[in-house]
Amino acid sequence: MLVRKTGKEVHGINRRGLIVALPQAIVEAAGYLPVDCLIDGETVGGTLHAFDLLEVGGIDVRQRSCIDRYYGLVRILDGSGPIRAIHTAILPEDKQRAFEELRSGGAEGVVFKDANSHYTAGRPASGGAQLKFKFVTTASFIVAAVNQCRSVALVLLDGDRRVTAGNVTIPPGHEIPCPGDIVEARYLYAYRQSGSIYQPLYLGRRDDMEAADCDVRQLKFKDEGVAA
Repeated sequence: MLVRKTGKEVHGINRRGLIVALPQAIVEAAGYLPVDCLIDGETVGGTLHAFDLLEVGGIDVRQRSCIDRYYGLVRILDGSGPIRAIHTAILPEDKQRAFEELRSGGAEGVVFKDANSHYTAGRPASGGAQLKFKFVTTASFIVAAVNQCRSVALVLLDGDRRVTAGNVTIPPGHEIPCPGDIVEARYLYAYRQSGSIYQPLYLGRRDDMEAADCDVRQLKFKDEGVAA
């Protein structure tokens, strides 16, 4: 989400470049910023977590270094309220500490950036100036059914009950498992309400495990507070 402040006007801009509504708290906070600007960030609830500065005072700063843009962002924000700059570690020891704290605290992952890079629109990808590192995990599941398009439904045990855990696509090169088979899948997190796993990746059959091993206690659930 981009947030543009021009005078007293504040607009939200999505990835497609369309003007979209913003939470009122963000609109009001942006109105108090000391200078016109264009901020890149992500909205979670009523908070904009800002991670880049694209324009300030009518000047395009996309070609300035990443670290210069970040310090400019910090200067125009007060560090609290509905618009706040994300935590950024610069020294190697600070990076290592933040990495371990986020991973053990249930965060989804981190993004590494080249401090001297220019701004590039789009999502972080391998091989560029930014790299997204996801804290993925694995679990063992029971195949409940075979779906269409090389997909199977997964379940886990919750005491004596079988509960759904979502679906996973079987990639080419793997045989499609049968109902009752035990399989391993990698995922980012599970949703607490549905129990379904997010961004699953099929790894293969597990012939060394029993159905009783496929318990819901394996799951890493999404922590809304940490995600925010």
